[in-house]
Amino acid sequence: MYIVVGSATTAERLRKVIERTIAFPAYVVKTPPQIRNGGCSYSVRVDDRALGIINRICRDVGVSYKKIYTVKKENGVSVYHAVP
Repeated sequence: MYIVVGSATTAERLRKVIERTIAFPAYVVKTPPQIRNGGCSYSVRVDDRALGIINRICRDVGVSYKKIYTVKKENGVSVYHAVP
């Protein structure tokens, strides 16, 4: 999944908290163009299995995110789905 945030600093902070809190690695990446709403943004890429705990982690550390997306391959193409 991609957790879209506004800056590289916020993404790095969130990445560190995720890795300390759960047993999944997290990575700071540039947000894919298919889900970027203009301009430049960064995301934290983490396994979809962490979805249930991400809201609590963000709330506990005071990090706000723009949107969360899951990604699936369909016919060899990445398709992004916004998480409500």
